[in-house]
Amino acid sequence: MTSVETVLVVDDIPGARVLLAAAVRSILPHALVTEADGLAAARSCMDRPYQLALIDLGLPDGRGSALIAELKRGGVPMVAAVTVMDDDASIEEALAAGADGYLLKDAEPSLLALRIERLVAGEPALSPTVARRVLARFVRSEKELPAKDDVLSGREREVLSLVARGLRATEAAGILGISHHTVRDHLKSIYRKLDVSSRAEAALEARRRRLT
Repeated sequence: MTSVETVLVVDDIPGARVLLAAAVRSILPHALVTEADGLAAARSCMDRPYQLALIDLGLPDGRGSALIAELKRGGVPMVAAVTVMDDDASIEEALAAGADGYLLKDAEPSLLALRIERLVAGEPALSPTVARRVLARFVRSEKELPAKDDVLSGREREVLSLVARGLRATEAAGILGISHHTVRDHLKSIYRKLDVSSRAEAALEARRRRLT
């Protein structure tokens, strides 16, 4: 395994940062982990070199892909997007920015730690769902492309369906078997994709588009 002494974790949800930092420490117990909640906070921590960076894409003060590109230009050897967004546009955006991996946060913590470990070992680090989407782009025909309004992933549809029925994030998380932090990340992605700013607007827009 490559020697890793410093790690940067960037996520605006405190609980998600804790989970990511814990996953890193489970495989790199001696690494110094720096946490940041957005682009500005991350840029203020650039006074030290990092060997590994894990970056959320949907940050409150900009796109995580911009930070990925900056880190790669700055010589960080391993940078991965760690997000709930599994749509083609987000995957392409992160990989085009230079990401060495694309991991989905709704995986079990042990699996997430395993994929981070593989990234550190120099192996390709794509969550299986993401790898399938990337490969599918090379084999599907034009008529198999998703309809313009089919913008939500399967998991996002599940989250939106439950939230539209009035369930809270913690309740939806219990039904889906994921953390409430992951549910909130999915909601952020849903708002971005549907161009809305509240759960009520998301539910109305989803019904209009017949997405749920």
